[in-house]
Amino acid sequence: MLRPRQLARIGTFHMHEAILDVLEEHYEEGHGLGAAEISRRLGVWRIGPPLNDAIVTGYLLELESQKRAERVPQADNRGGWRLTAEEHERRRDDIAG
Repeated sequence: MLRPRQLARIGTFHMHEAILDVLEEHYEEGHGLGAAEISRRLGVWRIGPPLNDAIVTGYLLELESQKRAERVPQADNRGGWRLTAEEHERRRDDIAG
């Protein structure tokens, strides 16, 4: 039986990968995606109290510290997120072979 910490690590891994997949799908557009839009695309955004995108924002900050995602402007110049060039190349290499 898995312990709570093991389950949390597994869940974190899957959330990181889901966020990175969304950012990868958007990479060629050349600008960032906001945390709210990422949350919507993942199906975790909820109408309610402020910070509906707080969960995704926390994971984005972790990915930023790992140099896998970076802050860049969205098309409307608001804050957004994008894969780093290194992460984009690593993910392309994984797909290619």
